[in-house]
Amino acid sequence: MDNSAPTDLVELVRRAQRGDEAAQRQLIVAYQHRVAGFVFAMTSRSDYVEDLCQQVFIKMIRALDRLQAPAQFESWLFRLARNTCIDQLRRQKLRRIFLPFGEEHENIPEPPGAVDSEELDALRHALAQLRPQDRALLALVQEGRSHAEIAETLETSVAAVKARLHRAREHLREHYTPPHET
Repeated sequence: MDNSAPTDLVELVRRAQRGDEAAQRQLIVAYQHRVAGFVFAMTSRSDYVEDLCQQVFIKMIRALDRLQAPAQFESWLFRLARNTCIDQLRRQKLRRIFLPFGEEHENIPEPPGAVDSEELDALRHALAQLRPQDRALLALVQEGRSHAEIAETLETSVAAVKARLHRAREHLREHYTPPHET
């Protein structure tokens, strides 16, 4: 959505809350690429993006009538996305604990269209070492969110966001080894 038209967003959200399917579709179309980017940044898995985005938007439609402040829609939506990703990562972690890694899983190629570079692999590895909350924080920054917007999304203070962001970046630097240094 265009941030220069907050009253338009509020009106669109109100229409969607009243069950206007066209307004609900418009919200999904307006946010689908940003939510998909956020989901990928959180999970580092392109194969999760479509399913998790669908879950996020289903949750959005089901819970929209409980959103008290339509002006807070965007923060609320990204909080839904963050929680959906964290739930998926927890389920995946439990699955890895209880399901053995089979030989047939060792050489699965990247899906078509996926970027295959050593640097991206090194960054993915570093991001995978971070806590999901830190990946969410870095994803919000990557999307261009201000510290105030991130604080609102994460329901915390700007000072806490700055401190967590500093620590997340430090942890990322600790785990990131550029390909030419390996």
